[in-house]
Amino acid sequence: MMVLLAACTALGPLAINIYLPSLPVVQAQFGVDIAALQSTVSLALVAFGLGLLLLGPLADRYGRRPALLAGLVLFILGSVLTATAPGLPQLLAGRMTASLGAALTFITSRAVVADITPREQTQRSIAQMTMIMLIAQMTAPMLGNIALASGSWRAIQYGQTLFGVVLLLLVLWRIKETLPARVEGEALTGMMAPAFALLRRRRFQLLMGQTGLLYSAYPAFVGIAPYLMISVFHRPATEYGLYFISLPLGYFLGNGFVLRYGMRYGSHYLIQAGTSVGVLACLLCLLLFALGMQTPVVLFATVGTLLNFGMGLALPSASARAVSESWPNTGSGWGLVGFSQQFAAAAGVQLVGFFPATSAVPVVCVCMALTALVLAIERWSSAGVQAV
Repeated sequence: MMVLLAACTALGPLAINIYLPSLPVVQAQFGVDIAALQSTVSLALVAFGLGLLLLGPLADRYGRRPALLAGLVLFILGSVLTATAPGLPQLLAGRMTASLGAALTFITSRAVVADITPREQTQRSIAQMTMIMLIAQMTAPMLGNIALASGSWRAIQYGQTLFGVVLLLLVLWRIKETLPARVEGEALTGMMAPAFALLRRRRFQLLMGQTGLLYSAYPAFVGIAPYLMISVFHRPATEYGLYFISLPLGYFLGNGFVLRYGMRYGSHYLIQAGTSVGVLACLLCLLLFALGMQTPVVLFATVGTLLNFGMGLALPSASARAVSESWPNTGSGWGLVGFSQQFAAAAGVQLVGFFPATSAVPVVCVCMALTALVLAIERWSSAGVQAV
């Protein structure tokens, strides 16, 4: 059952990353510019973030099983709309619908794990689910490449639809209601009161914004990389899936360092170290480009592996600190942190879409600027403050 719940959790990252290799093909078919097509990524991220923030209370009010089933139905409906879209508006509607469904399955699956797992083992269970989600992220672009090679970009969406149907049937078979007592007699707007209260805390606002900015460099990079493979490196977009593995691998290594040594160093040190590594990785990439070494290997080794290693050091610490600041409303805190990450990610994706895909330099500079801003905020806000 844990594997099934992890698969439901992975729907969002899977749907985003399996779609990315097909972006140049979709652009050519619909005849739109890069900035317009990037909206199918950025607005899907916004929908996912809004879903995390607004749909979470549904699992408390109506139960885990109905919420999980509703999320899967939405995901399947959105995938069908995407697969059959005759134009960009319908494609956008399908992507956003699927993202809302994925957000509901994401947050409800984690709630089920919290219901059925002893409190002292919850962290381990969530870590196991995260590992499976990282595997889904690593393999999704390669699956997209296989679908592109054997059919069209629509084949990716039909495959995604089939996966959603299989999960729906398995959830109907395996998942029982785990919520001991539902929230009754309270309007959904009232259930959002803790989130509104957190948004009035100035320190939480700062930490939430910092976490969002820190995450945004990753989707900004992956959103433009398939175009760069074609226009800058003169390689097929399908090759992107092979290089993409370097991104979650770097994050995985950074996360492993935090698990092993995080208690020794503290969040303030890890955030500063991670963002410093990220800035230096981008500077190294620009230096190698200036020396005439503008290749996919250089780009993905620096802004891929090294930058994401830094994010693996900094992001868990920044997220945990923001959620700690939200106590006792940590559920609402997680929702707000997730929303800020997706909203900032959408802004980053859309920002790089306005630059012509004739050079990799703009996206490297954007990633460096976002990471440097987080580093500056950390040094300014933590001056004279002990590490958490």
